[in-house]
Amino acid sequence: MGLCNVINNHKAEVEKLKKQDAEIEKLKKEKVDAEAAREEARSHMERSEQREVHTCATLDLRDKEIEELIALLSEQEQLKAEVESAKKDLELERTEKAETSRRLAETEEKLENSETARATVESELEPLKSDKLWLKEHGIASVAESILNSEELDKTVAHPLVVAQNDGYAHGYAECSHHVVNSLKVDCDTSKSATHGVNIEVALAAAKAQFNNLQLLVMDLINVTLQSEDHVAQLKEIFPVREEDKDEDQA
Repeated sequence: MGLCNVINNHKAEVEKLKKQDAEIEKLKKEKVDAEAAREEARSHMERSEQREVHTCATLDLRDKEIEELIALLSEQEQLKAEVESAKKDLELERTEKAETSRRLAETEEKLENSETARATVESELEPLKSDKLWLKEHGIASVAESILNSEELDKTVAHPLVVAQNDGYAHGYAECSHHVVNSLKVDCDTSKSATHGVNIEVALAAAKAQFNNLQLLVMDLINVTLQSEDHVAQLKEIFPVREEDKDEDQA
């Protein structure tokens, strides 16, 4: 009985040991599984770290690319602003060029018109110079000579001279007669005077009025001629240049 008990105890211990061995094997397997899981976890962690490092590098690269893109965008914006400014400058230059061209065209037109006007003035000036020379050398002298040699002027001038002489003679004769009467105390007969019975003062006033109101036919003709636009040509017809005058001018 004692031996059976010992055997049974040993069996129980063997079963117990078997159970322990099974648990140990189970623990070993769990340990192996745990180590395998740990290795897998570590491998996964390493891969995660690698991915994280790669991701960080990628992010750094993206950040660098973003910075480069931002810098490029800024350069593009600046370049765009410069292009817009260049366009405005070009447009302004075109406007200024167009304005300069317009002013140049106007200046050329004015210059051309000025040259045309100058040619026209010169063409019109030549006859004026010729007319001025004719007036200087012939016209004025001819007008003066025609007036001075006018028969009406000679008569009108001669008449006041004669009347003035008669007036002076009458006054002188009267003064002399007055002195004779006062000195000799005798009456002086004035009937023998050439101006006896003639109102010399009235005759002299009439002669002066006639001279002051003198109207010469040649002056009337000249006045009418001077009112004409082509008065020099008409004066040339009235006072043509004589052959002897032409010979003197040529000499």
